Amino acid sequence: MLTRDEPYSDLGADWLRRRNDEAHTRRLVAQLERLGHTVVLDSAA
Repeated sequence: MLTRDEPYSDLGADWLRRRNDEAHTRRLVAQLERLGHTVVLDSAA
């Protein structure tokens, strides 16, 4: 905020949970790709 001179914006109460889920997904996809798999993600309904 201070470095970029931008106003504060709240990330939301569940930001940490969402961030961890997204990071976990990226790690798992990368692991599968290292093992030679092609990964296509499709969100669950």
